[in-house]
Amino acid sequence: MKRIMALIAALLGVMPVLAAPAWNWPDGHQAAIVLTYDDALPSHLDVAIPQLDKAGLKGTFFLSAIFDQKLVPRWRAAAARGHELGNHTVLHPCARGTFPMQDRQNSESYQVGDMLTEIRVQNTLLHAIDGHTARTFAMTCGQKLVGRGQDYVEALRTAGLVRFARGIAPPAATPGEVDPFNVPATFFAETVTGAELIAFVEEVRGRGGLGVIGFHGVGGDYSITTAQAHQQLLDYLAAHRQEIWVATFDEVMTRLTWKP
Repeated sequence: MKRIMALIAALLGVMPVLAAPAWNWPDGHQAAIVLTYDDALPSHLDVAIPQLDKAGLKGTFFLSAIFDQKLVPRWRAAAARGHELGNHTVLHPCARGTFPMQDRQNSESYQVGDMLTEIRVQNTLLHAIDGHTARTFAMTCGQKLVGRGQDYVEALRTAGLVRFARGIAPPAATPGEVDPFNVPATFFAETVTGAELIAFVEEVRGRGGLGVIGFHGVGGDYSITTAQAHQQLLDYLAAHRQEIWVATFDEVMTRLTWKP
């Protein structure tokens, strides 16, 4: 799976943030940060969620169905404490060669209908865990195409299965121009420090915009952000909670797309 992050890093580098000089964030906040975590990893339950809980912050966890059923009660408990469980498909299909996988798991082996079915099935699983019906989605490996270059996100947009989707795309000039079904996220290399994560947040704050940060492993698993760097970021966000709005992907995107 380390090859996933190598691909994402090559596509993203450290992506610019979504920015707006005068966006009306709630309660006088100057910017918004969304913390997202992919793949339902044990380190999310063991490290990331305890750190978030201690800091009084909420994260969005995009779950594929490839995790031990013994962990279901822990994911249910995390959702009960306000963390968002998002859809990351059942089998996490990605383009051939991204990481070792069976041929049937390659996104080239999928059709648009197959992807929508898998997202629908994962919605059912997530509903059984947290009881929610509204759901957000993150593209696996940041990829929009299946089969012979078909864009499944356009079909997902009209299918009514999810409210918003996190992907990889150039940043919008203002939050009002963000495509809610292709919201950019910034991933960092395994060597990222707490200071570098904080510098990213400070840039978002300076622009008055939106920053969506993507993580895989936190203190373990793969594509690891160290527990120390993650904690330093959370400490900074907690200390500046009056200026920086930290909320789930669904909450922030609902605010961003709300129209009176």
